[in-house]
Amino acid sequence: MHDPVEQAAASWALRHPLDPSERQALDAWLAQDRRHAGALLRAQAALSAIDRAIDRALVPELAAELAGAAPEPAAPRPTRRWMLMGVGGAVAASIAGVLGWSQLMGARVTTARGEIRRLPLADGSIATIDTSSALRVVLADDSRRIALDKGQAFFQVAKDRKRPFIVDAGIAQARALGTAFSVRRTEDGVQVAVTEGIVGVWAGDESGAMTILQAGQFATFRRGDPAPVTGTAPAEIERSLAWRSGEIALENETLGSAVAQFNRYNRQQLILADPNLASERLVGLFRLDDPAAFAETLAVSHPIKVAVTPDEIRLSRKKIGSP
Repeated sequence: MHDPVEQAAASWALRHPLDPSERQALDAWLAQDRRHAGALLRAQAALSAIDRAIDRALVPELAAELAGAAPEPAAPRPTRRWMLMGVGGAVAASIAGVLGWSQLMGARVTTARGEIRRLPLADGSIATIDTSSALRVVLADDSRRIALDKGQAFFQVAKDRKRPFIVDAGIAQARALGTAFSVRRTEDGVQVAVTEGIVGVWAGDESGAMTILQAGQFATFRRGDPAPVTGTAPAEIERSLAWRSGEIALENETLGSAVAQFNRYNRQQLILADPNLASERLVGLFRLDDPAAFAETLAVSHPIKVAVTPDEIRLSRKKIGSP
């Protein structure tokens, strides 16, 4: 690809998802020339074809299963950047009409603190979106894409062999078809956990091979680590997803961890006035939107004193001999 416009479009496509400053710069680039929007659309469409080619190169067996065909012999591993620069405008004919920039970026969905939203998608899939999360949805003719900018979502994916379901969470990506899994993106990293079916996960910068996860398995990606940490923990995964029902399930969890989870959902914050309380172990099922009831239970079952204000619930250790 020697056309500078096509090269610039490929560069923008590969930088997705964009932060606010990058999005402003992209808007300015699109406004410079009418050709830019079309070039960007071609680059985005090329990435869909490239992702499928990478999947086939990395995991032939999985790609064959998703496509309903016999596995192909393994090929040398390509990269998205190399392939995109080679595809150029050859896929332009696959785009019907000209889409606006807002359509290309997809519908943006956000949740406020304490909000849990169940979002049916047009393809029959369902996304359950956790508190303080943001994602974008693009349902195209050849793929279904979710860009998870922050937070967590649980996906129940409708089967569609012609359109892979891909979640982009920055440093990690996941691909599934006819399955159920969660993706959580934080400042520390990304975790993918599978409750049904099979999900392929790989680093967002294409620095490693695809990892296949089955039901009850998880993969945790940390920035800078060469490979994800994986494991099998079906019971722990189910407990971690109790938020879908507005609950928090504790099984020998620390009080510090429980407080952090409650505070993600509530404006009235739990405060550990005595840091030594953080290591106390807890068991129980509680409503995420009722930290006061949680504190009351603590006061009965542990030597903990509770002080409540409209903004805080302070937890401190009871002094010996105090009621």
